Amino acid sequence: MTLSQKETDQIVRFVKKEPKTIQEISKLINKSWVTTDAYVQKIKESTGLISLRIFRPGTQGALKVVYYNFAESMSGDSVKEGLFEQIKASREKNDFDFFEVFQFVPDDKKRVFYEEFEEKNISTNQHLVPLHRQAQRTIYSFSGNLSFINVIEDGVKMTAVFEELLKKKIMIKIICRVTIASMNNLAKIMPLLKKYPEYIEIRHCFTPLRGFIIDDSIARFKNDESLKLYKAGELPKNMRIFYEVFDKEWISWMQQVFWNLFRPSLDYDQRLKQLKRFF
Repeated sequence: MTLSQKETDQIVRFVKKEPKTIQEISKLINKSWVTTDAYVQKIKESTGLISLRIFRPGTQGALKVVYYNFAESMSGDSVKEGLFEQIKASREKNDFDFFEVFQFVPDDKKRVFYEEFEEKNISTNQHLVPLHRQAQRTIYSFSGNLSFINVIEDGVKMTAVFEELLKKKIMIKIICRVTIASMNNLAKIMPLLKKYPEYIEIRHCFTPLRGFIIDDSIARFKNDESLKLYKAGELPKNMRIFYEVFDKEWISWMQQVFWNLFRPSLDYDQRLKQLKRFF
């Protein structure tokens, strides 16, 4: 059974007033518990307007509560609120170091790896193909000019991986700069945008973050430490650092960051039409 826009709006309005259980939402829309649970999950993944929390998981008395998840949910924690304000105020990748977030994640729920690189060479150790193939439901991507779409690992193109995922109905949401510099990369992913419009969406946004959130299970972000940004002798070599986070609380917060940037951003197609008029 397909979730309608009317039912989506009805559910969002219902939980906006106060958190509701799946059972309460089920009664509201007159659907089974299983269907309602699937609807709620789809709204969470495709709009970010609601979220879920399970109390007493794994027991017969487990309770799944649905709550509204908009901008105000970013407040209440001074550390996270401060980090979000820094991210919002930044535009370029060198304006914000992801270590500002990484330092607060529990040590047993994160890892870091890095590579040295030459300015003219692309990364060889990102392992983006296996990372994306882990996805079961959603991928949220923070990008600059969508350059990761050019990655080829062990002969496998990222565009081919994206099509694999989209065929499985995995939701892919991307924020990136839609500018003259990204038009070629957008052209490479355009066939997928036309073929799977229900499952992939790109919006124009300047963000300093570069990374991916896979389902609710893993987030990976990177920072480039380039010699050209430092005085001679301050940095021995160019370094690309990859930060991985497995902590549910911090992943949930990063998902909120994504949605608070994604929602007000312009659809890529509107922006692209204007660019093509002049360039």
